[in-house]
Amino acid sequence: MKKYMTTLLALALFAGLVSAAAVTPTTMAVQIAAGLCSFKILVVGVLPTLALILFLFAGLSYAAGQAFGAETKAKAQGWAMSLLLGGIIGIILAVLAPILASIFVGMATGAGWVAAAC
Repeated sequence: MKKYMTTLLALALFAGLVSAAAVTPTTMAVQIAAGLCSFKILVVGVLPTLALILFLFAGLSYAAGQAFGAETKAKAQGWAMSLLLGGIIGIILAVLAPILASIFVGMATGAGWVAAAC
């Protein structure tokens, strides 16, 4: 009899854990989706501005390097290329952020690959 009681108690505790686990991922998924949406808004709002600043600094670096000797000119051209590449990557990320955020929000909320409202 004692064996059945412990089994019944274990099943009751397990059922409580399962029902508690069923509630937590839903709220966690909503929080993840909200975080991804706010991150997307931040990326789309900030990255194009930073990319423009990088483009401007690349031009300034290249132009300033032309006034100096060969060694400094080569360094300035290297810096300008690095700044230009950073700006291009920033623009690409700003374009891809809404697409990736909608995919990940859809995965977090259980909607699959359907674009979620974000």
